Amino acid sequence: MDYDKIRDLSFDELLGMISEDDKAFLQSAIREDLQARNIWEGIQRERSRLLADASESHDQHPVEEVLTDLHKRTRLRYVMKVSSMAAACVIAIVGSWYLFVPTARQPLAAVQDNTAQTIRLVTAEGKVIDLSNDSAGIRVGNAVLNNTQHTLSFDASHQSGTGINTLTVPAGKDYHLLLADGTQIQLNAATTISFPFTFPGKTREVTINGEAYFQIAAKADQPFIVHLPGNTVNVLGTAFNINTYDAGLVKVALVEGAVKIATGKQDVLLKPGYEITSTRSGISKEAFDADKVLGWRTGVYTFENASLQELAPVILRWFGVTIALDNQRVSGRRFFGIIDRNQPLQAFLHNLERADGIKSRYDEQGVLHFE
Repeated sequence: MDYDKIRDLSFDELLGMISEDDKAFLQSAIREDLQARNIWEGIQRERSRLLADASESHDQHPVEEVLTDLHKRTRLRYVMKVSSMAAACVIAIVGSWYLFVPTARQPLAAVQDNTAQTIRLVTAEGKVIDLSNDSAGIRVGNAVLNNTQHTLSFDASHQSGTGINTLTVPAGKDYHLLLADGTQIQLNAATTISFPFTFPGKTREVTINGEAYFQIAAKADQPFIVHLPGNTVNVLGTAFNINTYDAGLVKVALVEGAVKIATGKQDVLLKPGYEITSTRSGISKEAFDADKVLGWRTGVYTFENASLQELAPVILRWFGVTIALDNQRVSGRRFFGIIDRNQPLQAFLHNLERADGIKSRYDEQGVLHFE
């Protein structure tokens, strides 16, 4: 594997300068090679630092000086590409985008209940296992579970039966699950998945509530089926994102292969690059923006023309904090930008106040009030 090329293409993707062929090559590489994926994820994390550099410097220095400073201080190999990205950030700031980017790390103002932060597995036998900390060699029946590097995997070669286990990822967390067939699943915050340790039958079936990204292991003789609230996804391809956070609404975005969504009224075949939205009143299909739909995988939520009311569920899921809007002016404002889960919530609040003068406070119950 040419890791220099992976690094170079990762920058191209971040800047929106990547060709379709190169993007396909990059996606294949990060899916199949762990080191390639680590390089890609590291560059994704650097985006927030550069946005912060540009935002903090812009009020006091001209654009050229900001770029020069970023150029001198960058730790990455491809300096010119990074500087180009910083330039785009500065232009966005000049254009009055409200970019909620990281500031210095600060403690959260509200104390969270640690019990609510537990990644928990409830086995088919009713055994409750805390997966919040690494642990290996956990025996459940004839299956041996390993919880390492934020991933649950298991050896169930001697396991009999198809009892259903339930894995719950709380607000403020994410997690990875490696199924017995080799299927990889990345689970977003506030998500639950039910699955068996083995798939001895004619199909492989799981149930999801929340948001998850699937990379399905190919087994033509054993179709993979994902059950959702009011919908079923029959997998004909390999990589897709599912979002069921909003009651009565299901979104499925296909990255590779093909999926067939059964809504109860009709079956819809989805092609790569398109997302289907299913509601009680019907379904719609359109091309999706990968940065917006898949950004959560690297801890970045991108929003456009969003109100704080619309951002409240994201803040609750990612930081475990409930929001209250105390005046009409705050409720009516709309914003563009990003929220970075890798930074404390205080960073978002600081930039919100700096951008629009909106102040916030926590009450005794830990509810966050915007005033």
